Amino acid sequence: MTEITEDTPEQDVTDATVETTNGHALDASDLPMYDDMNTPVIALVGFVSAVVTFICIIGLQAAYLQFEKQQYEEKVVNVKLEVEDSIVSAQKAKLNDGYSWVNKETKTIGMPIEQAMKVIADKYESN
Repeated sequence: MTEITEDTPEQDVTDATVETTNGHALDASDLPMYDDMNTPVIALVGFVSAVVTFICIIGLQAAYLQFEKQQYEEKVVNVKLEVEDSIVSAQKAKLNDGYSWVNKETKTIGMPIEQAMKVIADKYESN
C-alpha cells in the first residue's frame, strides 16, 4: 500500500494507460467514469416503464372484469332449471290429471282446476 504524501508526484489520469488481460492497452479516457450518469435517459426509462406497467394493470383488470361478467351470466343468468321445471310439470300434470282422492276419511277429492272452476261457477249461478 502506498501512502500519498506531499512528496509523492500526482499522476495525470488522462495520460494513464491500463493493460487488459488479453494484452490490449486501454487509454484512461476510454474507461467509464462513475460520476457520468445519464440522468435524463434514466428518468425516461423509468417513466416509460411506469406507463407500460400502468397500461398492463388496466388491461388485466379489464380482462378480469369481462371474464367475471361472462362467468356470472353463465352460472346465474342463463342457468337452465331442469329440476325445477320437471317438478312444476309434474305438479301441473297431477292437478290436471282428473279426479283423485285427497283424503278418503274426510271424503275430499281432487279434480282438474278448469272443472273445479265450472262447478263453483254453476253453484253460485244457481243461488
